Amino acid sequence: MKKVVLLALLLAISERASAAEPVADSATSTITVFTAGEITVTGKKSSKESVTADEMEKLGKKNITQAAGLLPGITVGNVGGRNEGMIYVRGFDMRQVPLYLDGVPLYVPYDGYVDPNRFTTFTLSEITVSKGYTSVLFGPNTLGGAINMVSRKPQEQFEGCLRGGIATGNDRIASKFGTLNLGTNQGSWYAQSTLSTLNSSFWPLANSFAKTKYEDGGSRDNSATKDLKGTVKIGYTPNSGDEYSITLDAQHAVKGIPVYTGSNPAQPIRYWKYSDWDKSSLYLIGKKALGETSYLKSRLYFDNYYNALQSYDDATYTTQKTTKAFSSRYDDKTFGGSIESGFELFRGNTLKVALHEKYDMHNEIANTGDLPKEYEDNTISLAAENSWAASKEFSVIAGVRRDLCMTKKAEDIVNKAITSFPLQDNQATNYQLALVGRPLEHQEVTGYISRTTRFPTLKDRYSYKLGNALPNPALNPEQSWNYGFDYSIKPYEQLKIAASVYQSKLSDVIQQVDNVAYLNNRWVYQSRNSGKATFTGVECSAEWQASTWLKTYSVYSYIERKNDTNPALYFTDVPSHKVSGYLQFFLHKSNWVIFESEYNSKRYSTSDGKFTAGGYGLINLRANGALNRSLSVQAAVENLFDRNYEIVEGYPETGRSCVLSMAYSF
Repeated sequence: MKKVVLLALLLAISERASAAEPVADSATSTITVFTAGEITVTGKKSSKESVTADEMEKLGKKNITQAAGLLPGITVGNVGGRNEGMIYVRGFDMRQVPLYLDGVPLYVPYDGYVDPNRFTTFTLSEITVSKGYTSVLFGPNTLGGAINMVSRKPQEQFEGCLRGGIATGNDRIASKFGTLNLGTNQGSWYAQSTLSTLNSSFWPLANSFAKTKYEDGGSRDNSATKDLKGTVKIGYTPNSGDEYSITLDAQHAVKGIPVYTGSNPAQPIRYWKYSDWDKSSLYLIGKKALGETSYLKSRLYFDNYYNALQSYDDATYTTQKTTKAFSSRYDDKTFGGSIESGFELFRGNTLKVALHEKYDMHNEIANTGDLPKEYEDNTISLAAENSWAASKEFSVIAGVRRDLCMTKKAEDIVNKAITSFPLQDNQATNYQLALVGRPLEHQEVTGYISRTTRFPTLKDRYSYKLGNALPNPALNPEQSWNYGFDYSIKPYEQLKIAASVYQSKLSDVIQQVDNVAYLNNRWVYQSRNSGKATFTGVECSAEWQASTWLKTYSVYSYIERKNDTNPALYFTDVPSHKVSGYLQFFLHKSNWVIFESEYNSKRYSTSDGKFTAGGYGLINLRANGALNRSLSVQAAVENLFDRNYEIVEGYPETGRSCVLSMAYSF
């Protein structure tokens, strides 16, 4: 297999592929963006940062965790105990930075999380991340920002792309993927469909990994995953200003959870597997032009999340006889919708208003034979955002949003009978103000202040945490005052530079308070609004088309997170320093070689600071060669120097792997 990869690398840099003069690639994606799925801020060009479909394909980013990590201020994490990805935006996790698809929120109702590793990039035109100044139009819970996946829209009468590939490790095939995109645009209507599969038998550990009691090295035990996803979108465009679409999306996943291999005696050894991690969605989006300067946009959606988790006795994953063994099932459903309207009050002044409603239902069986418990929340949000262009060089953007979360049902089991927790409603108000200046044509300077909030999840309020915690239905929303200064400049067409400094002052942070009660012969903790914290950071990025044969992209991020309430407790899973980027060398537009690199400083894995994941640096090598206008081959060596590293202490990451893929477009 190594010989095949080397042959592909040589093919990619061969002049035989084309006799044309070298031409650098374009920064603009060749995939059409489904604009009805975007959420935009009028009057601020740099209100978000994006990763395009072309960039995801070029850099081999097959899930959104990997793709979002290309942007400044974004740290990729790992929830080792659940084998889930995690995206941190300026230190905020995915409960505080919700994930959207075409503006539709996707987080699981029970705990506010969703596994971004399960969302592949094959159906997307771009991923946008809003941070610092995040529009109130997104709806509730955007304490630290928002991530919006925007789907594709066909532009030709008939178009398609077939892609597939394999990855090897330890001289064996470790994973394989395949995807088929088909689309048609007939003017007044269009259709887009995608079917994809991504199966991993294992991930290879680095050769330098030292064997432990629970992991013998080579192929990571219990690391197999399978993902199957299908999407169908049908749209109607009666004219240039109106668009209506319906999308059906379904995915099924199976995944193992590798065992902890570290030295923390408090970390439990679990033998877990998800036999089902399923999600299905149906959503309708409509956009209606109301004259030249006004519009009405609506979203209506239904989501179903279903997962089944098995806990076994030992590494054979066959028996469930001990007290730690169980089979649990979660079945969550969400019904929701939103209406957004924008109109020009007077020349240069645009007012946008939005109404959101989301009804969440969680049904769980903690173990086979237990009674099912049900929980329900209804969240309503009303937002307004006004953008005033005072002049060509200066704009003012102001927003306000009022959120209300009403608990409709929260069941408990006492003496083998269903009872109810106390039901409590929550409310929060969010404000934001931004001043945008454009001193020169290709510069933008923004100063902003905002107050953002996040409602506690059902799990925050009602979970016993496997008998270790006392529920707290009276939890209040987390709050943050955010201050920042953004600067972007494009001194000439080939160079783009952006920089930001920011600070977030958090209060009512939900934190664990130990030893609040003695129950069932053990001291238990409780989640309370007891925390205050300060996040301060700097980030910058530069993209430079140095010549027709060289392109560079670099990112640096720094963050300091202080626990103001208890400085002895550390925030976990986010490094203080991150540097990443790539060098791309062209022989032709479609024939190139990329050196991609990344460095992360150490990060705490436990709040007492005793266990850390050390700093690490990675280098990936990629090459692409066009065999003709339709067919191309890409080869890569990821983690080129086979670095043994961890994102979370005790959960080693993938060692060196070789990837070979092909793409056929028509």
